[in-house]
Amino acid sequence: MRQSPFQHGPEGSQSILPKHSVLVDTDIGDDIDDALALALILRSPEIDLRGITTVFGDTQRRARLAQHLLHSYDREDVPIAAGVRTPLRPRHRPSGVPQAAVIDSRAVTPAISTLSGPELIVETALAQRGDLTILCLGPLTNVATALMIQPDLFMAISEIIMVGGTSGLPYPEWNVRSDAKAAQIVLGAGIPVKLLGWNITTRCQLRGCDLQRLRSEYSPETQFLSQLLGVWKRHHHRWQSDLPYIHDTLTVVALCAPELFEFE
Repeated sequence: MRQSPFQHGPEGSQSILPKHSVLVDTDIGDDIDDALALALILRSPEIDLRGITTVFGDTQRRARLAQHLLHSYDREDVPIAAGVRTPLRPRHRPSGVPQAAVIDSRAVTPAISTLSGPELIVETALAQRGDLTILCLGPLTNVATALMIQPDLFMAISEIIMVGGTSGLPYPEWNVRSDAKAAQIVLGAGIPVKLLGWNITTRCQLRGCDLQRLRSEYSPETQFLSQLLGVWKRHHHRWQSDLPYIHDTLTVVALCAPELFEFE
């Protein structure tokens, strides 16, 4: 088990935080947990965010939404690439990107990379020389395509952490179900993978007091997240809770505080 990211030295000294080089592959714009996961990453001093790629459906709009999130955190240094729109084995149509409604076309945001999502994954992984963790917050189409472009890429990725596996329902979890062929390629590539099932992630929700605290803050970051939460609340299914589950956010926790989990 990896050592805790919070290593306490002698009293009065500063904590030493190891840096994790991370690339995030996300379908931001549907459920709110992707945006919350990115927000946590951008506020985690132990994470060195090397890039963001978007996947599934309108990946350009997803990339623009990620641009705006980075802009609100003053992180224009992070490259963003729009990835593959269509699953390798389509099962259902991608949903829209409702949270893109908050995009302000007048805002100055970082440019989207001329590389595709899979190309940015390959470039970043090779540059990191085996010291890259990929947090997969959506279907695995981009990562599978990157592995097809560069078959030995598995040696350049230290691990993948994702929500996947059991759902407690008669069908697989969403990210796996949305591109089962890509999941088969990635899970068979020889890369260490940590899967967080819905049996774990559905135990974790934001509380009403968390949402109220977020709304009461007036920083650019919290105001942008509040806007996204407002759109999410208007578009989420009526049978779902008004308190958002933080599925994808737990991938960040699993990376930075692995002692909170037991993986088999």
